[in-house]
Amino acid sequence: MFFYLKRYRCSALCMVVMVGLGFGGETARGETAKRLILDADTANEIDDMYAITRMIKQDRFTILGLSSAQWFHYLSEQDSVGASQRENEALLKILDREDLPAPIGSSEPMGKPWGGNEAKDSPAAQFIIKHAKQASPDDKLIVVCLGASTNLASAIRLSPDIAKNIDAYLLGFKFDVKTNVWNKSEFNIRRDLNAADYVLNCKDLTLHVMPATVAQALTFEQEETFRRHQRMGELGHYLSTKWKARFANNKTWVMWDLALVQAVINPDLATTKQVLTPPENTQRKITVYDSIDEKAMRQDYWSVVLPTAK
Repeated sequence: MFFYLKRYRCSALCMVVMVGLGFGGETARGETAKRLILDADTANEIDDMYAITRMIKQDRFTILGLSSAQWFHYLSEQDSVGASQRENEALLKILDREDLPAPIGSSEPMGKPWGGNEAKDSPAAQFIIKHAKQASPDDKLIVVCLGASTNLASAIRLSPDIAKNIDAYLLGFKFDVKTNVWNKSEFNIRRDLNAADYVLNCKDLTLHVMPATVAQALTFEQEETFRRHQRMGELGHYLSTKWKARFANNKTWVMWDLALVQAVINPDLATTKQVLTPPENTQRKITVYDSIDEKAMRQDYWSVVLPTAK
């Protein structure tokens, strides 16, 4: 498993400290912090970077690692997961969190192009398995997927017993909150429909879904965002540069991934309801976000990353 271990950039001393913290460490309020793994297709668009930044700058959870997800399609980079991996490592360096493990995910979707649920093993999948086995149904590991759920689904397929120990949060799908009608024709889901179906069908997995149609309410204005970035040093320069390089003509940007991260960190900034999975999947109740307080999410983000923001 050399290919797996060499991706871990955490020193031996860091690992001792992590073990010493036990399952989770403590929050600022003295509570035991839940453990969390963030899985992101960071090179796909720019909102992942804002979501990662916000997750790093919180004390509600103990972040175990940041893994990379594939986002392969005909317009993507050939090595999409490699591109995400490079962005993850660059951002962790800027955020001064190179102590965090950054395991790389699968370069391919789960199964075959025509279906199936064959796992795609990777350091990211093994990282989830390792920490889920240390969790329990009463003290679950949180896994937040900002892109395709390839790594999460593969981990469970490789080690089915871990499903009961995971609390999963996914960004994806289109969902009509009035009629409870699902639509899988959405970017993240189309990147790995097999994985999406697998987690929907997994009865033992606690699942929360932030639909893209709900997350799209959270937008950032380019001009205002760049102005605030100027006061954020290297991080602000990095975020502005990425926006300009990829989407210079977009005067606003939907912060889909940040919406999910904000809802996980601050449950009061979103509302949820229990709904049935799509009719073609195993019928079970899961949690779906049906609204977000986008204004409060925006204010919270800037108050955390730029405390003196006006």
